[in-house]
Amino acid sequence: MANVMRALPALLKELDWTPQHLVHVGAHEGQEMPFYREAGIGQITLVEPIPVLAARLHREYPEALVHECACGSQPGRQQLHIMARTNLSTLAAPQDIDRVAQTIDVDVRRLDDLAPTADAAVIDAQGRELDVLTAAPWPSLSLLIVETCTVDDPTMASPYTDVANVAASHGFTEVARWVRDYDWVSEWGRGRGLAPRNAEVRDVVFYRPRS
Repeated sequence: MANVMRALPALLKELDWTPQHLVHVGAHEGQEMPFYREAGIGQITLVEPIPVLAARLHREYPEALVHECACGSQPGRQQLHIMARTNLSTLAAPQDIDRVAQTIDVDVRRLDDLAPTADAAVIDAQGRELDVLTAAPWPSLSLLIVETCTVDDPTMASPYTDVANVAASHGFTEVARWVRDYDWVSEWGRGRGLAPRNAEVRDVVFYRPRS
C-alpha cells in the first residue's frame, strides 16, 4: 500500500480529522509509517505475522506498538503461506498461481482485542479482509482503509462490493479509493503468463464522522 498511502495526509486534511490511534493489519516492512507521521497520528499499532518482519518493525519503529500475529474472526493458530513477494502472504488457502516460498504456523488474534480503542484501521490481509472486519473494533472506529478487488481472487483481496456493504452496515461512507491495475499486481507477485482480467485492486477509504 506504500504508493497509494501517500494520499492519506492530504485526505485527512480534507476531512479535517486526525486519528488518535491507527492500527495497521499486515504492516509488512512499515512502508506507510512516513505517511502516518506526516499526518500527525499519535498512537500507531502495527500487526505483522511474519517473525523476521515483525522483529524489523520493532527495531525500526520503536514508537509503534508491534504485534507479531495475524488477525481473524477467532483467536488461535493458523497456517500462514509466505509468498515469494512477502507482502502477498496470506492465511487463505494458496492457489496454483501463487508462489509459496514457505508455510508457518502463526498466532491469530481478534482486532478488537489487539486495538480496542483504535479510531482508524488499515487492513491488508490478502483475501482475509472480511474475516478481519468481523472482529473489528467498530464502536471506536471512524476511518477504515481496506484493500479490495473487483474480481474474485481469494489470495489477492476481498471483493470490493462485499467490503463496501459491510462498511455501510456500520454507518461508513466511501470517501476515497486508490486504484491499482489488478493484472500488473498479479504479474508482479505471481509471474508472467496469466490471462488478463481487466480488474482493479482498490484501497478504499471509508469514513464515519463522530459527533
